[in-house]
Amino acid sequence: MGKQSTYFAIKNFFPSKKMGQNFLIDENIAQKIAKLVDKDCFDAIIEVGPGGGILTKFLVLYNKPLIAIELDKRLASTLHNQFRKYQNLEIVNDDVLKIDLIKLAHHYVNPVLLSNLPYSISSPMILKFLKQDKIKTFYCMLQKEMVDRIIAKPGSKGYNAFTVLVSWHATVVSLMNVSPQAFAPPPKVYSNVVEICRNNIPYDERFGRFLKLCFSFKRKTLVNNLKHHFTIERIIDVLNTLNKSANIRAEALIPQELFKLYESLQ
Repeated sequence: MGKQSTYFAIKNFFPSKKMGQNFLIDENIAQKIAKLVDKDCFDAIIEVGPGGGILTKFLVLYNKPLIAIELDKRLASTLHNQFRKYQNLEIVNDDVLKIDLIKLAHHYVNPVLLSNLPYSISSPMILKFLKQDKIKTFYCMLQKEMVDRIIAKPGSKGYNAFTVLVSWHATVVSLMNVSPQAFAPPPKVYSNVVEICRNNIPYDERFGRFLKLCFSFKRKTLVNNLKHHFTIERIIDVLNTLNKSANIRAEALIPQELFKLYESLQ
């Protein structure tokens, strides 16, 4: 493991289990993540969950506007003191799930989002990113098992409604694995850093709900999962236009086919 940061060593500070705090302490990993951001392509950086500032200390050196959103008041105060000399850094003590990202980034042309969040809010954070169209690129640390599901292929065990929703709105690339020993306290799982690039397809809440219906019971066919919301005859007719069997399951369809099914059934 690389050099451990002293940025986690905050006096009288104890990580909150309730807040799911596992702090990155490997400076080599932090530097590699910072280098993922091409400073020539982005005019601002929004960092979510800076914690003790191990990643912040590399990002702030790019001399681009840097907005760090930290929920923990203790950490936000420490970050203020630690980075007070940097004029390009703004520290926001708030819950990122309640913040309007578009409003936050409206001054900038091509902002980038980075996060090292508690894994319990990874899914809501990704959805929040997909629902807006101002920020196009999101680098985030996720539980490796979740990454495996997001990039799962049709027909595989991990392929689900969330896989399809993310794939429909973005391209996801796995960049690097991170071991539990890179954190304090160490989590019980391996982590993975991914790049999520948002496309220009508008987010449709109804499509998200439709996907949940399609995958509600993975062992059941699409017809059985949807028959309480659409007539069986209508579902079969649409499947026929897609050259699909009436006995097909949702996991066998690619995102484009599931969207065509959704559109046709509306």
